[in-house]
Amino acid sequence: DKDEFIDNQRAEGNFFDLLDAGLAFCFKHLNLSGKITNRSVYREERLEIPYKALRETIINSLCHRQWEKRNLTNSIAIYDDRVEIGNPGVFPPQITEENIKLPHDSYPYNMNIAETLYKSMLLENWGSGARRIMEACQEQGVEEPTWRQEGGFVYVTFKRPQHGIVQEPNKVEPVLPIHSISTTNKENGNSNGNSNGNSNGNSKPKSNINIEDFNELRERIASGRKISYKELSNIILALSGEWIEAQTIANYLGYSSSHIKGKILPRMIADGLLEAFDKKTPHSPNQKYRALRKAT
Repeated sequence: DKDEFIDNQRAEGNFFDLLDAGLAFCFKHLNLSGKITNRSVYREERLEIPYKALRETIINSLCHRQWEKRNLTNSIAIYDDRVEIGNPGVFPPQITEENIKLPHDSYPYNMNIAETLYKSMLLENWGSGARRIMEACQEQGVEEPTWRQEGGFVYVTFKRPQHGIVQEPNKVEPVLPIHSISTTNKENGNSNGNSNGNSNGNSKPKSNINIEDFNELRERIASGRKISYKELSNIILALSGEWIEAQTIANYLGYSSSHIKGKILPRMIADGLLEAFDKKTPHSPNQKYRALRKAT
């Protein structure tokens, strides 16, 4: 029922701003779970609906929408039992609700946009979007989405897992690889599994941020309260124990990637806190970053 809602947001901007806003909205309202396993020394975290599936769906909805219908907008609606992502448009004549899950050629409605996204590596292969969405859901043990055409819109619908319970996936692939966050004992200041606070010979910086404090800062960001540069840089350092993209950082924190990549990350590099992977092309869309110091 769209007549009653608890949050209503409208986003404006270019393609990438809209993608960031859509993902941030999903992170704000969907459940994020964590699990300690014997497959990795790091905690595995994932959204109840796979991040990769949501990202691919939002990219496709923006790429294939009918942009000439300026009075209509793309939409993301999160209900108690499902998530619906819609865009103005219709299926190509060759595609139906039934065969879209089968291998098929690509019929981009906006050729220039599709070509640009392909060159920027946001689209990996034309005609493979539905397959990647389904594979991401299968890996996490989540039911595959459905596609439908209705009233001049195309909708992709994901069912939300009941009570956050999902099947055990065949292959675990964390949504957000937070490699450097560890739980800190407030009484002695030591991180779990390392009583002396050293890095056990690993030269990569490790965060000593307490997970409760980390979650509290995320809630402050979500509520719109002001976050200082020091607090924000500490969070980013905690996320950047391994190479990580600016867009991933922005999605996790709920900020726009333009703000993170254009203002915060360059300042952190200048302050000697981060290093960029591609130093010859600092503004590369695929640029990655890694912490040079641990969070304080």
